[in-house]
Amino acid sequence: MRISLLAAFLAAAAYYILRTEKGGLLPALVFLIAAVATAFSLYRYVNDTNRRLARFFESVRYSDFAIRFSSAKEKGDAFADVNRQFNEVLEAFRQTRAEKEANLLFLNTMVQHLSTGLLAFDAQMNVLVSNNAAFQLLGVYRLHHLHDLPERHGTLVRFVRDLSSKGKILYQPEPGRQLSIQGVSLNLQGRAVRLLTLQNIHPELQRKELDAWRNLTRVLRHEIMNSVTPIVSLVETAQDIVQYDLEKNAATADLSEALEVVAARSRGLVNFVEAYRSFTAVPPPKPEHFSAQKLLDRVLSLTLAEHKDLKISIEAFVKPEDLQLHADPAQLEMILLNLVKNAREALVGGSKDTDNERGNFFSELPLASDRQAVATGDPRITLRAGADAKGHAFIEVEDNGPGVPPELLEEIFIPFFTTKTTGTGVGLSISRQIMQLHGGDIRVSTVPGGGARFVLEF
Repeated sequence: MRISLLAAFLAAAAYYILRTEKGGLLPALVFLIAAVATAFSLYRYVNDTNRRLARFFESVRYSDFAIRFSSAKEKGDAFADVNRQFNEVLEAFRQTRAEKEANLLFLNTMVQHLSTGLLAFDAQMNVLVSNNAAFQLLGVYRLHHLHDLPERHGTLVRFVRDLSSKGKILYQPEPGRQLSIQGVSLNLQGRAVRLLTLQNIHPELQRKELDAWRNLTRVLRHEIMNSVTPIVSLVETAQDIVQYDLEKNAATADLSEALEVVAARSRGLVNFVEAYRSFTAVPPPKPEHFSAQKLLDRVLSLTLAEHKDLKISIEAFVKPEDLQLHADPAQLEMILLNLVKNAREALVGGSKDTDNERGNFFSELPLASDRQAVATGDPRITLRAGADAKGHAFIEVEDNGPGVPPELLEEIFIPFFTTKTTGTGVGLSISRQIMQLHGGDIRVSTVPGGGARFVLEF
């Protein structure tokens, strides 16, 4: 329309200019002015369209999809249709970006909640991707660059730096934590990336170790009992012959004494082997919900009288006070009672009484590196129950005795390891086995300033 008007105005102006009659110049000037105005309107129309196109492409280029184009119906239906299409395209881009951001948020949330640690490094060893599990497994608070790792992680730093394609190592950053680390070097759109996965295999290794010990114990117990039982029976028969059928003299007296020694040692060996039955026959837990405060109160009531006579103070704390546990209360009570007994023996220098005589399947817990020493100052045993930052419950048994030598922190959990002359060395192994059946673990550490701390983790 604007082009047609422009052509008409120019034609009219030319017509009047070419006329020779007087007064033809004035109409020609009017038509020329109208033509200039029409040309200016046409320029604005075309320029506005170009500006809208430029704004549209610029918004796409910079992913700015919040812009909206007015319908501009006064410029015609075709112009309004173009603006509507612009808005629909931008809305489609906006929805696509929203879906992409939602997917990225979902993937990031999933990565953060994985129990497997994830780390990704670029060519300059800057951290591209990480999760909380990786920081916890490595024992660091945050990580921006590979060389931000402490010196104790030198093996891991060299592994990542030398990673060329694929690799795998078993890595132990600290006692009680065994990591399986797998790495792969990738090239993503010309960008070199090193991706690591970290998994704590220590609990699985512990379960396999316990299974191996149980199988070995079962075989040894069977073979020893098959050999010792006939010996005991034959010795008893020989004792009857010496007592009732042979003439009493010095020789028979010596023989009777020798047979009594053999019989006593044989019965002791039978009882010793029978004590291992508990290690291979731990009953499965019967979990239920119960109050941690009530559990510690029961433990205190069962131990306060004895500790009062020994002048040992024992106290318990629960925070939060309404903390609930989901476990087998009977099994936890036995673990805590024996850990408290261990702490008491460490504080007073050991106890002559053993639980073997009472037939407890926990027969007796080793002294955890034979902590035979009299505590200095105020002997104290403290029980604590609480929850960590992730809401996982724990129970601590702590004493201020001589503590556990660092070289024995892991050995005390090995089945049959004991420093007691009358111990069987299965108590802490059974404790760890029970905690693993609960989906947790038990660990020990030396308290700063002296003492030992056993922690039941759920």
